[in-house]
Amino acid sequence: MKTFEFNSPMAHSKRHRIFKTAFSIGLALLCLLVNSPPTRCEERPKSLAEFGADLSAKTRKAYDASPFMAFSRDYFARIIRDPEAKPAENETAIDEGWKIYLDENPDPLVERMAAHLSDFFVQRMDLELETVHGIPIDPVGIVLSTNDWIEEGASDSDSPEDRFQVYVKPGQVFIYGKNANGVRDGVVKLVDRIGFRQAPFLEYGFETFTPRLRYRLGSTPWGGDFKDLVFMGYNTVFVSGGNLHALSKSDWIPELKDRQNPALLDNLQTSVRKAKEYGLRTFAFIDTRQKYPKDHPVFKNHPEIRGALTWKEDGEYVLCTEHPLVQRYLRDSIKDVFEAAPELDGITVIIGGEGFYHCFMRPFDAPKGHTNCKRCEAIGAETVVANLCNLLAESAREVNPEAIVAAWPYSAAHVWSADEAQVGMLEKFGPGTALLTEIEKDEYVKKGESINKHLWDYSIDLIGPGEKAKKQIEICNEKGIPVFLKSEPELSFEAPRLSHIPCMDRWWDRAEALASCGATGAFVFPAFRPNYGSAAAEVAKYCWWKPAPTKDETLMNLAARIAGEEAGPDLRKAWAKVSEAIPLSPELPPYYTGPYYLGPMHPMCADRDAELPDVFMGYYLFYAEMTDEEGLKPRPTYFKDPRGDVKVFADYYRRMEKTLAQASEAVDRAEVSVPPRLRVIFLSEATPIRFFYRTARTHANFYESCILRDRLNELANKSQLAQQEDNEAAQLYDRWLAVLRDEKENTEAALPLMKLDVRLDPYYGSDHSFSHGVDMIEAKLDILQGEIENYLPSVKKRLGMGD
Repeated sequence: MKTFEFNSPMAHSKRHRIFKTAFSIGLALLCLLVNSPPTRCEERPKSLAEFGADLSAKTRKAYDASPFMAFSRDYFARIIRDPEAKPAENETAIDEGWKIYLDENPDPLVERMAAHLSDFFVQRMDLELETVHGIPIDPVGIVLSTNDWIEEGASDSDSPEDRFQVYVKPGQVFIYGKNANGVRDGVVKLVDRIGFRQAPFLEYGFETFTPRLRYRLGSTPWGGDFKDLVFMGYNTVFVSGGNLHALSKSDWIPELKDRQNPALLDNLQTSVRKAKEYGLRTFAFIDTRQKYPKDHPVFKNHPEIRGALTWKEDGEYVLCTEHPLVQRYLRDSIKDVFEAAPELDGITVIIGGEGFYHCFMRPFDAPKGHTNCKRCEAIGAETVVANLCNLLAESAREVNPEAIVAAWPYSAAHVWSADEAQVGMLEKFGPGTALLTEIEKDEYVKKGESINKHLWDYSIDLIGPGEKAKKQIEICNEKGIPVFLKSEPELSFEAPRLSHIPCMDRWWDRAEALASCGATGAFVFPAFRPNYGSAAAEVAKYCWWKPAPTKDETLMNLAARIAGEEAGPDLRKAWAKVSEAIPLSPELPPYYTGPYYLGPMHPMCADRDAELPDVFMGYYLFYAEMTDEEGLKPRPTYFKDPRGDVKVFADYYRRMEKTLAQASEAVDRAEVSVPPRLRVIFLSEATPIRFFYRTARTHANFYESCILRDRLNELANKSQLAQQEDNEAAQLYDRWLAVLRDEKENTEAALPLMKLDVRLDPYYGSDHSFSHGVDMIEAKLDILQGEIENYLPSVKKRLGMGD
């Protein structure tokens, strides 16, 4: 049987002739457009600037009006006290008589965390605790201290400053940290324990906690700040970065000075300072995406520094990173970045198929691993790229001796790398140069006999790490190179229109894999949607410390915190069923297109030749050719035909639908028992499960409808049918009618979900934006009604089956 391999390396290379997702338009632009809905597709904006100019406030207004976004804006909002809870015999109860005690001269971070802890008790537990400097001999309250570590004879971890102890006694809770960072993480643990208990009651006991990962990079939830990042369990964050030419103050190449933007350095300095108030490690994303036409003054005055011609015959050129003048410029520019923010811990650069350009990145008309720059061609790709990374690291360490340059060879295997693991490059890495790699990208997952699913981008199908990442981790550990694994916090390309994929079992397993694989750290940030701060996004922190609770214990506690003790077990079952459904996804389809993305917004296209209304067109902002003389160009958001090995895919999607139906049914059972106080947070977690089920049902119906459509039209085009074909046509027609009626029912059920949850609305995409989801669903229902009442009868008549 033929093995289907959609997204082969050749297809992948073709796909990357567009600028990829968030990074393709730059992180700064993403930050703008994630807040920016379009006008209706029929009102074509004249430019990208026009598109985003006045719409950010509209999106923020829509999101701020959603009750679900409260849990993103403030981590504490998800913790809701159970007024009926009573302390057990082995628990101490925190009450109004308690105080928060600090050392006489505490670190500012400890004071900050004490203030957050006090706010937490006021907001979520209805308790007002006074904060006191100076710790009495026998305090009644919570002690936050860096001076009273209890030695247990155990050696310090690689990251002793993050270690903390929690000691609960009758009337007393002690949080001891090796330093302020440890106290910070101890406060997070304390809040989580109270959250799971849904009351200010803590079980007696003593534990010392050690981090399993030194670097835990996360992203600030939508509308939140560094406080919320910390309480999500992270200790590292991306801060303001941008284009190196804009960040630079260098005079070495005067022709580039017009690209300098001092405000970006100010932004960087401010964001690093604010992150350091929470003891966070900081990395800045840096790129050199802007290239130069052949007649640019920089090449007229310095023709020798012109590097590779990129992308197309009339494309732009990069600066050759092997030329001494360019190297001098890069060295000074990186120093400018670190001198502006001396506490910056590192930078991240994409050196694979996009981002920080060199002469082997997208050279025009050159085979993989080669370039049209003669200077660099003579040196070789692995050496040129390693030289660039080492130069950046050496420059950074002239200011900060501990600085790290995290080099991310995203798609390098398709563009310049001689091997998938970039071994040749890694062998040349010097001090300060680290590797950032994906935990699962470009792996294949075998499904049955006919599907070889290519994970061309972020997926939760494979827990990981994949074979490429394993090899890279092994090499890096042998050579003492820091290695970070990139993962997503709550979403993947199995279903990216959701706010999050509530496959909590798989997210736990992913977190465990990140912690146990030998990596230096995990970079867990969304590449194509905001971080909504969902329950999926907080799962990882519970297993990233030693000792760690079990998965089942943690997920049951989390489900109970969201749905209540009675309904929690059914929510937990729903998560398990969603986790079972993920491996039934047979492919990762193209970005933001088709039924896998639109779900019940996607038309059935029963009449394949019918022109669909403009409501099904959308703006894809990551395409290089996204404008024409009339302005931004809308593109179809839909497919008219199924993809892949159609019958096999149809079977997988139908099985996926049935599994997700069980998840949706479990949510329905749970909802009956959810206490009123938890209804909003329950719906914020339940709605994506229900919509995911509706999406899979649409996907299965679309595939089956297309199969039936094509076969019936084939029969209708025959001049005469045999008796056997007559019987076949009758059976297929009845089934087709049933499928379309089922899809109408499915779409009608999806409409209130879309109205309820703004996070589902593709009007508010990030690097893309479509019509409102409600408009698309209503238009689809109108089309479906016409297909059922008019088009199908016309096919029936062509088949000679009567009216």
